[in-house]
Amino acid sequence: MADNGAPVALSAAAFMVSFDSAGMASYFSELSGITSEIEPVEYIAADSKTGEPVLTKQFGKVKPPTVTLKRGVDGSGALFAWHEMARAAVGAARMSGTLSILGHPESVGAERPVLAKYWLWGAWPSKVEVGNLKAGTSEIVLETVTFTCERVTTTPT
Repeated sequence: MADNGAPVALSAAAFMVSFDSAGMASYFSELSGITSEIEPVEYIAADSKTGEPVLTKQFGKVKPPTVTLKRGVDGSGALFAWHEMARAAVGAARMSGTLSILGHPESVGAERPVLAKYWLWGAWPSKVEVGNLKAGTSEIVLETVTFTCERVTTTPT
């Protein structure tokens, strides 16, 4: 099919989160979502000419964006230790870094191309969950982490 310049949906092979100040990079197999939300607020005013009530929706409370990722537990405990820093309200628990959406490598042994990149500002792991375990099975133990951020952008500035 010819390239007509239209955006193409991404097919990700992996996701990488890196925080340079911690020298930490983690790979994930699933991005459950990047969530950014503004609560709408109803505003009632009187029309200046008729005096009739006018109902409008205005920008309300801005909720901090979150990024939720899943991966197999690697045994390092680094994300849980970072989460414990946040639980203790240690200021250094807030870090900025990048979330890279990685594609499939062009050939065996080649690096995965970066398809998209998001910058996570002032991120910290607000929730870490290890679960879906059943004794006697060979299932992979999954770790789910939710990063709460001051902001998420698609450009570095």
